[in-house]
Amino acid sequence: MAELAEQTSPGREVPLHVQIVRGRERGARLRSFAIHPRDGSRVVITLHAPGLVVIGELQQELHVMPGQDSDVLRFRLKAPAPGLHQVTVRAFRGGTFLGEVTCQMSVEFDSVTRDGPRRHAPLPSMAFDPGEVTLQVEKDEAAGTFRFQLIGERFHAPETFHFRGGDPGRATEQIYAELRRAAKDAARSGGDGDGPRLRGRLRNHGVQLWTSAVPRAVQRQFWDEADRIAAFTVLGEHDIVPWELLYPLNEGREDRGFLSEWLPVVRRVFGQDRVRSIGVPGAAFVVPPGSPADAWDEVTSLRATLGKGVADGGVLTERAALTALIEGGPAGLLHFACHNAFTGSGSCVTMADGPFDPIDLAWAAQLRTLRTHRPLVFFNACRSAGEIDWFGESLGWAPQFLNAGAGAFVGTLWPVRSRSALQFAETFYDQLIAHGQPLGRASVTARHAVRDLHDGDPTWLAYAVYGSPAATAHTTPRESDP
Repeated sequence: MAELAEQTSPGREVPLHVQIVRGRERGARLRSFAIHPRDGSRVVITLHAPGLVVIGELQQELHVMPGQDSDVLRFRLKAPAPGLHQVTVRAFRGGTFLGEVTCQMSVEFDSVTRDGPRRHAPLPSMAFDPGEVTLQVEKDEAAGTFRFQLIGERFHAPETFHFRGGDPGRATEQIYAELRRAAKDAARSGGDGDGPRLRGRLRNHGVQLWTSAVPRAVQRQFWDEADRIAAFTVLGEHDIVPWELLYPLNEGREDRGFLSEWLPVVRRVFGQDRVRSIGVPGAAFVVPPGSPADAWDEVTSLRATLGKGVADGGVLTERAALTALIEGGPAGLLHFACHNAFTGSGSCVTMADGPFDPIDLAWAAQLRTLRTHRPLVFFNACRSAGEIDWFGESLGWAPQFLNAGAGAFVGTLWPVRSRSALQFAETFYDQLIAHGQPLGRASVTARHAVRDLHDGDPTWLAYAVYGSPAATAHTTPRESDP
């Protein structure tokens, strides 16, 4: 729960009060703690207030005892200039994100300070995952800087960072362009030829990203905790760096490969719910008309992989039917096999009755229609040339589905080979559903299965996974995990 003035004048100090409370009214509903009841739980509260001056610390600790409301934290804020400001309050336990709540404050000259309403956000679980580390990345639009903060066993101070050469998006686009060319070459050659050279090229891109896009202080912090890290979550600005391609390498440190090669790397968007249990009682497939045989082969193969324990929800070819399903709150898996039906920018799927793009999810996102059943959404969107198109520069599909309440989202960052994509999906579903592996570990196993399948093919690095690394899937109704 957070409480902040909704109106004030420039230069006037206002308090922000934060508290974790038991489940009365709309407050945070806490579950049982996995700790000794006499010890309580240490929760770190962080503040993101772009455009405002925070007087004092940006983070404070709360001690929460089972069955009791916490004490009230007090942050002091001041606005130097008029404008509408948003303040985001986040809660972490260890390196695990628990939840967030946002407040807004209007600052105008000669305004009277007026109390704002209490803002609430549920904390469905106080459970944390030992070994999880979160890298929080926030952008200050006015200053043109980014703030990196590594959160794990230790709660490191934020590091303000200016990217070398200005906008990092330009360098990222150059990498994506090279990867698109590599994917086409791999598709044409069947994986033969210049694989070692491409692997070396990918490695050097990853090392350069690590060197130029991650502050040195954060690099040191990462290595200090590396042997204790079991999963790596990136929270925040995702379109600036292809995090899956990072290759941590520093003098005197062991070369362990790409970050996503040896650790589960998952993403989280701002405002995304924390989901630890994903229901997969059934599966529906999206295959637009005119798709080549690859798309239908993918559906046939995945039906066999999922098995009889997952009900077949059929194949959707029309936008109207797809929209109705999403707005109705489906349970289970929604798998897009959109070969030859994606636009070049990855922003639109061509269905039988018209285009389907992220804006068509606005109603569902506003009403959180997917929140009841927390479905898994998987985008494989191949072209007939045997590649899967990147699903959008801003990754618009992911935030829209996640804001609508999806339990997890998987998609590609650049074009990849159809055969490799099918292998990734088969292994991922087999590990997640049949073998009960958590989301993060299932994604690592799927990457390994594809990594050496076709020499010179970068598919195994192309997948971005959004969700909780510890989330598990189940095919029968059950209560959410604590």
